[in-house]
Amino acid sequence: MERTEALESLKIIDEAMAQTRRAIAHSGSGYFFIIWGIVWLVGFLGNELLAPPVAGYLWLALDVLGLASSVIVGIRMNRRVRSPEGKRTGLRAAALWGLLMVYGVVLFWAASPPPDRFSLFVTLFIGFAYAIAGLWISTPLLLTGLGISALAAIVWVAAPGLLPYALSLLGGGGMIAVGAYMLRAWK
Repeated sequence: MERTEALESLKIIDEAMAQTRRAIAHSGSGYFFIIWGIVWLVGFLGNELLAPPVAGYLWLALDVLGLASSVIVGIRMNRRVRSPEGKRTGLRAAALWGLLMVYGVVLFWAASPPPDRFSLFVTLFIGFAYAIAGLWISTPLLLTGLGISALAAIVWVAAPGLLPYALSLLGGGGMIAVGAYMLRAWK
């Protein structure tokens, strides 16, 4: 292969990557990161600052709001999709998240983690879910899942008492930042 042919091939690859980033940004993926980043930011902070029963109700409310917001955003984004394949992909993604949540509940029930590892268990499972979904849906989702899992494991080993703060500020804040970056920089 000649040098000019190699450079032309690299240019084509770069353009394909840029088109992929624009497609992900236009699909609204960034909104989902922002929604769930806010849920994590407020929820994990509430875990640490509120009495346990109140924190439980806060998480319930945040999860309902996060789910409802995700459905609304998904429906609005789906209206932009004109192809049957796009709609099938959206339904598959919804089914994937539904199955992951069912498995998460069953695994939590089966594992019965002690109270001091509850947040760690849930966080590692959510990180796993993001990573698995990311393999299929988008690289930012994969990287977010791996990052959240690494953050939880490192903080748990180094300073377990700081885990709720790290998950709130770094986990939730990180998801918000990833979502904002995707919506702005990838257009």
